[in-house]
Amino acid sequence: MVTLTEHENGLSFAPYAHRATAAREPRSLVTPMATNEAIVLKTNFDAWKQQADDLGTIQPWLYYCLEQFLKPYALDVEETEYGITDGGNDGGADGIYFLVNHRLLVTDDSDIDPKSVSTIRLIFFQVKQSGGISPIEIEKWLQLSDDFFDLSKNPNSFGSRYNDDIKLMMRLWRDQFLKMSVHFPELAVDFYYVTGDDASPDDYALDACARVETKVEGYTKATCKVHCIGARQLWEQVQKRPPRNRTLRWAGTPMGADEGYVGLVKLKTFRDFLEDAPSVLAERIFESNVRGFAQDSAVNEAIGKTLAEPKNQPNFWLLNNGVTIIAAKAVPASHLLLGIEDPQIVNGLQTSRVIFDYFTKPENKSIDDDRTVLVRVIQTADQAIQDKIIKATNSQNKMAPASLRMTDQVHRDIEELFKKADLFYDRRKGFYRDQGRPVRKIVSVNAVAQAIIAILLQRPDDARGRPGDYFKDDDKYELIFANSKIPLTAYLTCTQIVRRVEWFLEEREVVPGFVEKNLKFYTAALAMQELTGLEFPVASKLPDATKIDDKVIGSCFRRVAKIYIGLIQETETDGDSVARGTTLLKKIHAQSKRRRNAKTQKHAA
Repeated sequence: MVTLTEHENGLSFAPYAHRATAAREPRSLVTPMATNEAIVLKTNFDAWKQQADDLGTIQPWLYYCLEQFLKPYALDVEETEYGITDGGNDGGADGIYFLVNHRLLVTDDSDIDPKSVSTIRLIFFQVKQSGGISPIEIEKWLQLSDDFFDLSKNPNSFGSRYNDDIKLMMRLWRDQFLKMSVHFPELAVDFYYVTGDDASPDDYALDACARVETKVEGYTKATCKVHCIGARQLWEQVQKRPPRNRTLRWAGTPMGADEGYVGLVKLKTFRDFLEDAPSVLAERIFESNVRGFAQDSAVNEAIGKTLAEPKNQPNFWLLNNGVTIIAAKAVPASHLLLGIEDPQIVNGLQTSRVIFDYFTKPENKSIDDDRTVLVRVIQTADQAIQDKIIKATNSQNKMAPASLRMTDQVHRDIEELFKKADLFYDRRKGFYRDQGRPVRKIVSVNAVAQAIIAILLQRPDDARGRPGDYFKDDDKYELIFANSKIPLTAYLTCTQIVRRVEWFLEEREVVPGFVEKNLKFYTAALAMQELTGLEFPVASKLPDATKIDDKVIGSCFRRVAKIYIGLIQETETDGDSVARGTTLLKKIHAQSKRRRNAKTQKHAA
């Protein structure tokens, strides 16, 4: 049970208050007999840490390692932080990531059509900055696997055995996997034990790994693999960089124009163009594609059927709309080769994925197949023109308007505004991280929306639990991104206010990560009511975030936290459910109304 204790700066959540402090404990990376890999790794990490700037309560070494092994899935900063579960009672899992269809992270806000899910991957991390590969630590995964994968167990029944972040991931897995499993997706589970020292598993550790794999496969029928990573393997992973420039080979002479090229590419050649590493799809090549996984799986099934039945059918390109690629630069390298600088597939994601998956299967790798796909390569470095192309090429078929949001002018304007404040609005997911911008200066689209929802709309419950609704629903989207009452500067101001609250909670070290995640929007919303004197604050009245007094934030946090803890105890449920529900906000509003009435009566007297 989570409890509250008094703290000089506010409220402390026992027994979890140690988490932030532990994150700052220095630990040695290199042993006296360190190998070259460990020495170079430490140098690289030190440089990365300086560039990453402040990570708050997140251990830099943990984030560094997670970032390396999550590269294939192209997660953004917010998504990477979402899966971090380390701290007390984490069951040996410092991070857990639930991904479907290669790159889509499942969260408590996800709205995923189970029929569209073809692959599921669950990844567990345990990260050590030094030390060998401990069989005892690996064996912790045996108990965790028993509890995580046994669907008959209720996560809320584990009490203090696991922290709230772990229990959230357990609930997420149970709820979503049960829906997806009826459609028989391919399932894989990976465990990564990572240490910064030059280490390899001994026989005892290998035996522990094998037992974990057997246990998980027994529960899930999944392919399970435990990876033991020492300095050498980690350094190899650090050095892997997705190539930004690629070469496309035409099947015949393409048609050239001022704007680019149009031509046919053999299916297997195109599959190779999409590959980053052996059998690994280049996820970042799809960053500008707004369609994502919105397509019904029936479309993919039809494409797959066409590929699998080459006989008695027209060439593939006659049956398919083809693929559109945009690039800042495209230059012929020879008669049939085209060098493309940072190619982005903006239309044809489904076609590309199915082609890659089909020809990656062992039974299809060696077959002769001369069929082709139509490819357009459009050369332009103008971001506004790129957005128009993205919108046009994705509007010809029926799809949710929400998928085209990031091409709206308002998002380009926010991006430019944030740059003036030395912040980077991640409108093009992963763009600024690839440029090496500090992690904490990259702000996701979701985070900006949550700030507006919490402060100006005064719906911190939606900001915490349902921000995705404000992109899927036209009316809700217009409330935050097409509202004449919200000036452009408000997007920056509201974001900075929420970040100010985050900073306060992190620096005071009074709350664990899951409480900060659940209460920061409520605290920010209430603080703005207090400081503006308005039930619904207006942008012109919002204060400069740097000038907000700690006492105001602390007072509002204590009020919110007491109601939050009371509801957890009263309902005997978890904190995430309380924060995502509507009762917490109602009780906060009721309390605020009583306080206002009391003040009015006092002044009247």
